[in-house]
Amino acid sequence: MVEVEPLGPARAPVTTGGFTAEETTVLSGSLAALAHGVILPIRGPGGVVVGHHRGVPLLAATPDDLPFLREMLVEAAFPPGTERPPDPLADDHVARYVHGWGRPGDLGLVARSDGRPVGAAWTRLLPPERPGDGFVAGDTPELSVAVTDGARGRGLGRALVAGALDHAAAHGHERVSLSGARAKAVAVGLYRSLGFADVAPDGTSMTMVAPSAPAPPSAPVDGPAAARRATEDDGPALARLRQVMFAGFDVAHDHTWIEPFLAAWPEEVAAGRWVATVADGADGRPVASALALVHRAAPGPGRPHGRAAHIGSVATEPAWRRRGAARAVVTALVDRLDTDGVESTTLNASADGAGLYRSLGFGANDTIAMRRPRP
Repeated sequence: MVEVEPLGPARAPVTTGGFTAEETTVLSGSLAALAHGVILPIRGPGGVVVGHHRGVPLLAATPDDLPFLREMLVEAAFPPGTERPPDPLADDHVARYVHGWGRPGDLGLVARSDGRPVGAAWTRLLPPERPGDGFVAGDTPELSVAVTDGARGRGLGRALVAGALDHAAAHGHERVSLSGARAKAVAVGLYRSLGFADVAPDGTSMTMVAPSAPAPPSAPVDGPAAARRATEDDGPALARLRQVMFAGFDVAHDHTWIEPFLAAWPEEVAAGRWVATVADGADGRPVASALALVHRAAPGPGRPHGRAAHIGSVATEPAWRRRGAARAVVTALVDRLDTDGVESTTLNASADGAGLYRSLGFGANDTIAMRRPRP
């Protein structure tokens, strides 16, 4: 159930090799701390800040946001120009989108400006016996989104929808549905630009479905845009792309890391401890990423000041592979690390990626990279 106005158009030599025992301990400890929630999240008035859009923080929706979600639901269900009943939420067909918010499977983002909520996008799994207007299947979450009057026209609606898609993808949902008012042709154009397609028009509204991943290339020669440095806005997209990487390790079913990652992202990026690059697809959503953890190591040969980094994840959406996206993001990341004064950069290479990394100056040695997770 959605109602949103059209919104807004967003090298020095690299010392390489496997982990030393010291670096393995440092990195494993940092990742374990994140995985177990030791890194304190940034908290706003309603929950954890998971990203930004042009300075407007996006927070993970919590049960405390229920009053605002109800307000946004009424705006979405009964847009201007339609008849609104005295008590819109007395109708269970409407209320089911938010009733008991915070149950397992509920995912949402709330945008806040000057401490006040100004927009929200959320997804919920609805059962076949109590479907929503945009229901297509019990395992496909339905999207609701709305932005307050004063916050429209700044791209916030698009950012919320894209963030909700990324969040759903990171949690293993391959597609998302919505029900949009046919009268809002420009808003429907926004949804289509993010990959939504009509599946069941009924004359007054339409059910639309989109893959949670970015739109695939439109032609065999299409490539992603030039790589750029990731910002605080890109947390949900990085979570989605990391899950793409984890799928190759057969651990994509584990979603426990996602919320701690999103909670830590804005602070770690702002502090320069996490440095990432992304390449955007045709719809403006990132289709490839590379992420490095910058840390202080003990000075030694090749790193006299102890400025070190580990590239912990490189991922490309399957539809965008073999188009230069991985090379673009890794090259941009290595250049960024060089500019920032990093003296030694490590990574663990797969057989498929080794050639790319060697071409950028990485080399192997006789050490064995090992990691011990906390029991």
